[in-house]
Amino acid sequence: MRQTPNALMLFAAGFGTRMGTLTANRPKPLIPVAGRPLIDHALDIATDAGIGNIVVNTHYLPDMVQAHLAGREITLSHEDDILETGGGLRHALPLLGPEPVFTLNTDAVWTGPNPLQTLAAAWEPAKMDALLLMIPLKQAKGHKGKGDFILDKNGTLTR
Repeated sequence: MRQTPNALMLFAAGFGTRMGTLTANRPKPLIPVAGRPLIDHALDIATDAGIGNIVVNTHYLPDMVQAHLAGREITLSHEDDILETGGGLRHALPLLGPEPVFTLNTDAVWTGPNPLQTLAAAWEPAKMDALLLMIPLKQAKGHKGKGDFILDKNGTLTR
């Protein structure tokens, strides 16, 4: 058994409603950022981390996502009805396998260290069922809001 996950679920099924007209005729993962579709930035992270099994869920304008990913070693998990994050992951579990998996949203562009490699380095399967990677809100670019978690001075995380 591999010590760190070798499967990745890329979430790409959503409607991209908050993107307004940008997603009227294309799915959010195909919106170009820095000259390339968002999903390609996520795929770079997976490739650099050596992930062997990549599953991408689809729902909104799935043919466009499928066409963009054609010819790559990627498995698609289509959702006839939108299943949201947890439901999409559960639906894709038969494609991901029984071992732990990484998950990654396709609508975030990471800079700096590879987040999957960072998670892999911290992963202790004998002690953990899950591991969440976060960055301080002040380091997040383009994020509007308060953030989802609070880290106190003792290192305790609350939501």
